[in-house]
Amino acid sequence: MAMINRAEELLAKTVSDAVYVEKDGVGIIVSERLKREPSIVHGFATRRGGVSKPPFDTLNLGTSRNEPWDNIMENYKRLSSAFGLNFNELSLVRHEHGDNIIRLEKEDAGRGVSREQLDFCDGIVTNVPEVTLVTCHADCSGFFIYDKRTRSIGLAHAGWKGMFKRIGQKLVKRLEDEYGARPDDMIAAICPCICRECFEVEAELAESFASEFNCPDIFVRGTGEKADKGYVSLQAAAVIQLLDAGVRHENISIMDLCTVENRELFYSYRRDGHDTGSMAAFLRMV
Repeated sequence: MAMINRAEELLAKTVSDAVYVEKDGVGIIVSERLKREPSIVHGFATRRGGVSKPPFDTLNLGTSRNEPWDNIMENYKRLSSAFGLNFNELSLVRHEHGDNIIRLEKEDAGRGVSREQLDFCDGIVTNVPEVTLVTCHADCSGFFIYDKRTRSIGLAHAGWKGMFKRIGQKLVKRLEDEYGARPDDMIAAICPCICRECFEVEAELAESFASEFNCPDIFVRGTGEKADKGYVSLQAAAVIQLLDAGVRHENISIMDLCTVENRELFYSYRRDGHDTGSMAAFLRMV
């Protein structure tokens, strides 16, 4: 029988290494561990540095939001210019809150931003330097994964449905299958997301997370009028599935910032509803 996971213990042993970086007025969050790798460029955009008007101010990168397309494209161009990306190489997932992962080739560069959309997917992998992987987020978590031996990368958007379906674990497996990458060589970082204190769900769903990840304290039960609610740690679910996939604990880090609580940095669907933008994560090989 598998050992019972303890969320508090696992998270305490996981490095938290979020660093804010700003260039040309555009702000992003990076993982200090991934930043030390010279062969990749990565980041998780904040809401700072764009041209979007309220309530999407200012760096909205969500292509499904109700604001002028030209503003969104200008935001992507500003992000690209600031951090050395090629705007025409940005390939954005067409997420459906699932666990589908697709492999991108050179001919997929630009799809979802400057070209036609990708097929529905929440995860993307590549070993092609001319493709920059991009995912959008507004409270949902995500995974950056890099394997230096095979020079392959993976990026995934992980809402609660994708997290429950173990999209991070499946991203590791896809890198294994496509490129011969080995989990114990991989370096992984978990995106900023809604924290446990803010992520209120029905108690039944919270208990399902505890069962799926064999982790009794992955949620805290509500009290009083909230007794039928639970508060789930997406971060713990992310760490557990990466460990289950074979990634070494010392190679996992968390960008430990709550999207709901940090209003000045992040958009949040849970906090603001439909009147909010989206951040974007990006990952490319140099």
